Amino acid sequence: MRATEFFRYVRRFNALAIAVASVGFILLGSYFAVAIFLDQTRMRRVTNVVNVGESDKVSEEFSLERPDLITGTPYVRVALRRGQTYPASYYPKSTVQIVNYLFLNTSTNKTRWLFERADQLILESHDLFSKLKSSPDETHRSVGMLYVVVDRDSNGDGRLSERDTQSLAASAVDGTDYRKLIEGIEQLYSVQQISDDRVLVLYQKDAQTVSELYSVPSMQPLTKANIPKVGLK
Repeated sequence: MRATEFFRYVRRFNALAIAVASVGFILLGSYFAVAIFLDQTRMRRVTNVVNVGESDKVSEEFSLERPDLITGTPYVRVALRRGQTYPASYYPKSTVQIVNYLFLNTSTNKTRWLFERADQLILESHDLFSKLKSSPDETHRSVGMLYVVVDRDSNGDGRLSERDTQSLAASAVDGTDYRKLIEGIEQLYSVQQISDDRVLVLYQKDAQTVSELYSVPSMQPLTKANIPKVGLK
């Protein structure tokens, strides 16, 4: 009798343990299912993307950043950001990118836009200086601006991004005299002012790596050379 009662208690304990374990597995599985669902459907932030297709499905918002002083001039530059939220396969995506610059003269309070529209993507901007600093205490003056811009959906995916070809452009410190220096850049490696009167640009175009020197502040081309390819063996 005692052995029978003992095995009866064992069976009851096993049944209870199995029931508790089953409920635990169900709750744990439900938790992970909900967590995965929320992760897949939450808003995702992407960078360096401006949608130019299916505009009826994209919600947009524009905002101005804090003014950026242009060294040694009475001008400030204010970035215009274009925020977009758009549907994706499993979750909505959002992006906030610089699409234009506002130049303001602090002496006269007059303003002008770099572009007339906000349908391009500005990936980078660089100041050009009359003299490079040789010490932290030395002052210098801005004499021009450089921009890396995507203004064409070259791969046809309905978006402006780093996957599209890029242009290197220049302007005066007040945003006037905007002009393209190089178009159709497949990959931009470097843009750097290397001396008081020289800017070096390294880029790839038509599957060829190129080095090019420009003068400062006019940004007139000086020399251009194709970089030879290296062998694998």
